Amino acid sequence: MALSQNLLDFRNSITELNSHIQFAHQKYANGVYKITNNLRVFISESAFLKMFVAWETFVESSFIDYLINEESVLLKRPAKWATPIDRKHANQIIIGNQKYMDWSNPEIVRSVSKIFFHQGYVFDIALSAINADLMDMKTIRNSAAHLSSTTSDKLDGLATRILGTTCSNYTAYKLLFATDPRSVPIPQNVLERYLTLIDIAAEQIANG
Repeated sequence: MALSQNLLDFRNSITELNSHIQFAHQKYANGVYKITNNLRVFISESAFLKMFVAWETFVESSFIDYLINEESVLLKRPAKWATPIDRKHANQIIIGNQKYMDWSNPEIVRSVSKIFFHQGYVFDIALSAINADLMDMKTIRNSAAHLSSTTSDKLDGLATRILGTTCSNYTAYKLLFATDPRSVPIPQNVLERYLTLIDIAAEQIANG
């Protein structure tokens, strides 16, 4: 089943990338990290970028699978307003005369889902629940991918909002591994909270 495989592939990718992060944070018995700070930051931020790509890939694959009439994990199919002949045709229909489809933007995905599926099917519901979090993840992604004064200011603003204290000169790494005050009752860092949220959304999308 395509949707089941999409979910499995997504979760396997997250598990593998988390293992890279764990490797980067290994310590000797005396508590000293085994690798340098710069390498630790590089591995962790690179893993986060790949995690974001894994999420985009899952959303794109699932959207196209539903559009070509694949069943969900729970054997559901959406009412849809297009009948592409295959995956390539489905992708062409979605893109239209644009250069590409931005699967990283939940607002765009939700809007497009309402064009092709009755009431946006599961995409509108699942993505609306974490819309703000996904946009925040995108801000962190942009900062990790290409640091500039603009991305730095946006990241500082995001860190200030999340952590509840004035933050300056923050990095993606520093924010991702800060304890998230919104995580209750079980404390999580910012990255762990995001991964929990997108895993729940992915399962919801796959189940239909």
